[in-house]
Amino acid sequence: MTRVELERMAEAIVRLRAEILRRRDTETLPAAELTTPQALALRSIVLEGPLRVGALADALGVSVATASRTVDTLAARGLARRQPDPADARAVRVCATARGKKEHAVRRERFASALERLLDELSEHERRQLAASLETVGRLLAPQPDVDREAS
Repeated sequence: MTRVELERMAEAIVRLRAEILRRRDTETLPAAELTTPQALALRSIVLEGPLRVGALADALGVSVATASRTVDTLAARGLARRQPDPADARAVRVCATARGKKEHAVRRERFASALERLLDELSEHERRQLAASLETVGRLLAPQPDVDREAS
């Protein structure tokens, strides 16, 4: 694959995200104003939580300090809370509140609706091709076992 093809793919992914965000239905499904990192953190906490802040930082690809500040913001909005870790009295875990779970569900529904409207513009064949391509991208982005950790 050439550099130009890679750049076209990258641009297509960015445009897809932007178009889905543009087409989201904010009238029928209002959602809290969250930054993208905050929304991604909430998603991780809802789907994978409760999580220690370090695990959340790893999932988001940010520092522990950044993840902690993000959790502070989510907690201040009533979307997440810190709780003692039953496995380690010195540690805390972050979990989603009922409001946080509801917020995540609203955001997911808004995203799915926007994607559905976007896909309506494609033929059935093009939708199947896109689905297969996204599954491939999903496999590429799936967490990979840490070879160094497995060797020790």
